[in-house]
Amino acid sequence: MSRVIVMDLSRHNTVMVGHDRYFVLHSDGRALLVRDHCPHRGGPLSLARRTPDGRRLSCPWHGTKVGVAAVRRSCLPMVRSGDEAVVVLPDGDDAPVSVIHK
Repeated sequence: MSRVIVMDLSRHNTVMVGHDRYFVLHSDGRALLVRDHCPHRGGPLSLARRTPDGRRLSCPWHGTKVGVAAVRRSCLPMVRSGDEAVVVLPDGDDAPVSVIHK
């Protein structure tokens, strides 16, 4: 059974589910909750800078470029209404959940 949380996006930008961190990525005018994990060596993509064309994130650990489109595919299901977002967490995980302030 899936778990659902409600986030205030004006106050929160990170969710911890056990040891997995997700952060709010703004892309094409949308807020998405994506995994904070570079596929190269696990660096924190929440600290990445966008490339000048805006299509990739540059990992802060090794400079690896990760496509925003690929990161978007890792987003959790989320419905947003104003600053409130309802997020469906990964299935089958009873890990503790923390919503972290900006």
